[in-house]
Amino acid sequence: MRVELLYAPGCSSFSRARNTLEMVIAEERLPVPIEMIEEDGQLHGFPTIRVDGAVISPKHHFDSIRDALQKRWQELTEHPLMQT
Repeated sequence: MRVELLYAPGCSSFSRARNTLEMVIAEERLPVPIEMIEEDGQLHGFPTIRVDGAVISPKHHFDSIRDALQKRWQELTEHPLMQT
């Protein structure tokens, strides 16, 4: 599972988004790193969180991030051998 945090230089919301993402990953005990990607021109200056390419929460609410990570982790671990 690939978790990305895209942010613009000088973004004031960046640290809050990163902290929330780190708390969710730690709470769920997921063995996934966060890939930090610096990009200019982020939409409205908010950081973007992507999981395997899908944007999961434009405002970084703890519950929506947790739900998205749990769902994707479950998809990857419940039926990994069925993907052919």
